[in-house]
Amino acid sequence: MGQTAMAIGFGDNPFWTFSLAIYAGDGVAQSCIALQDRHDVDVNLLLFCTWIGASGRGTLTAADFAVILDAAGPWNREVVCRLRAARRWMKNAGDGVDPSLADALRRMIVDIEVDCEHAEQLALANLVQRPPAERPAEERVEAAIGNLAGYFERTGVMIRDADVGDLAAIVGAAIPELDGGLLGGKLARLAGQGRAP
Repeated sequence: MGQTAMAIGFGDNPFWTFSLAIYAGDGVAQSCIALQDRHDVDVNLLLFCTWIGASGRGTLTAADFAVILDAAGPWNREVVCRLRAARRWMKNAGDGVDPSLADALRRMIVDIEVDCEHAEQLALANLVQRPPAERPAEERVEAAIGNLAGYFERTGVMIRDADVGDLAAIVGAAIPELDGGLLGGKLARLAGQGRAP
């Protein structure tokens, strides 16, 4: 994820602004990619679940998840994931196209991939329109963790001990005023919950 110079008029969006800010945080990009690679989850949905809770917008309901997963799933699967797979393949392919040409094309795909993620994030933000609210940090953390746990449960992913540190990096960047030890303890309770893939 990163800012792109494409000439698309996306406009301002608080979810995209939030995502850019926390994705640049210490260890967040690595944690998002680790969770994505380990469980085949959608990073945009990880960030969305976190943003809804961290911004005081509360906890996502079963009805919210039904709409979100139905709307975001096909776009992420058929567009974002296919672009990512092509980009990764091009990076590791050793023959065929001239390496410098392949690298230049791969960098162009990165920009298109980011724009497609941006489009997905705008769609997500439009699906659950709630105003932000001033809430205590602990309440916002509970909502963010609950949203992430709900996403994992609905996608059949069991949260494991290895995931706790990655989730803590994401939620901690979104709500830095909460003590890291307390955050880790709250997330550790989720390990082993959900269904095995």
